[in-house]
Amino acid sequence: MTKNKLAALALALPAALLAPAAIAAPFEDVSVGAGVSTLGYGVDVNASLSKRFSATVGYSTFQFDGDETTDEVRYDGELKSDNARVLLNWHPFAGGLQLSVGAVVGDIKAAVTGTPRAGGVYEFNGTEYSAEDVGSLQGRVELKDKVAPYAGIGYRSRGGSGLGFYSELGVVAAKTSVELVATGLAGDSQFAADLEAERRDLEDSVDLSLYPVLGAGLVYRS
Repeated sequence: MTKNKLAALALALPAALLAPAAIAAPFEDVSVGAGVSTLGYGVDVNASLSKRFSATVGYSTFQFDGDETTDEVRYDGELKSDNARVLLNWHPFAGGLQLSVGAVVGDIKAAVTGTPRAGGVYEFNGTEYSAEDVGSLQGRVELKDKVAPYAGIGYRSRGGSGLGFYSELGVVAAKTSVELVATGLAGDSQFAADLEAERRDLEDSVDLSLYPVLGAGLVYRS
């Protein structure tokens, strides 16, 4: 995690902890949460609108290194996520169980570098190319939609004061965009066609069109 992201979290957490006292008056019940999910490390504020409805606003971020492979190429890269969420929650039994819909606003993206898997030779679309001919192979994977719909089910402690917990299972629906660029063989139409076939293979391998969200954390209510 970068220094800027750590600073953002350091500023966001005290503000979130002060939020219940600042905004409790217009709502029946306000809590703050901090936890971890597949969207990253995050903080949020939840306000009850009635016995059966509440709203949540949150921010999450993460960064880690990983790899992905197609049939003949290994891709190493760094996955980053910075996003905010706005959710409307329905509590069918007027308790902690909730069904949520809303939107995720922000970025989930990765920058990758390709290397041949064996023998210093790339194979794109059944055609072999030397690493020298291909040159540098760089790619970018990201969600096309900066605002993507979210739906999920979860549990969040309601009522009373002090510490509680939350958990969630959901999905973000968005289109995946994959770019792949090589510095070698410029102007070679056959290579361009084979590289496009490899791009489609990579897109299939890292499809984020239904991005799963699994998370848990603690909540505090004053």
